Amino acid sequence: MQYQKIVSGKYLIELHNSWTGEESVFVNGQLVSKKYSVWGTNHYFVMMEGEQEIRFILTTKVSQGMQVMFDVSQNGALVAENIPLPYGTRPAKPHLELKRSGLKHLKEFDLELAIEDFERAVEIYPADPELYFYMACAHSVLEQPLQGFECLKTAVGSGLQDLEWIATHDMLAFLRIHPAFEDFKASKFTSINKVLLQKEEVMELV
Repeated sequence: MQYQKIVSGKYLIELHNSWTGEESVFVNGQLVSKKYSVWGTNHYFVMMEGEQEIRFILTTKVSQGMQVMFDVSQNGALVAENIPLPYGTRPAKPHLELKRSGLKHLKEFDLELAIEDFERAVEIYPADPELYFYMACAHSVLEQPLQGFECLKTAVGSGLQDLEWIATHDMLAFLRIHPAFEDFKASKFTSINKVLLQKEEVMELV
């Protein structure tokens, strides 16, 4: 297997090429592209910074000496060129073990344990937006709207790519029916109407 990583601004871009020719591109721990290639291909992916789209193209290629290399362009500008892809595997990351443990607890509805694992993983690798997303799921099932919305806001702000998860994930049903959700959605998940949250809390106490 072959593996390499580069940093472009706040993005850690990793390329993993398996023996079968499967190329996987990760950005800040998220899989953003996967293709099969023998002589090279283009991986297109978009990262969001607020409302701004940052468009990337990672191009793999093979030199005359049969060295696998890649280029990276960001918004049309070349930011890395002829980066060699040496042999080696994607290094293990301590936070991934905690992430796997948290997901196991989440699926088993051991929600407090899940949150504990995700919080420990965030301390090690705060750039993984999926950690915040899964914490939001746990808080939603526990009917803790403020914590859930805060985690979703952080997930999106950290670059969560699949926003459809917010609209479809079963564990977020409580947050989606909350009075504050529509405002939150209208803000593109960047602003929480805490007045609506407080009103809901008062109504529950009455």
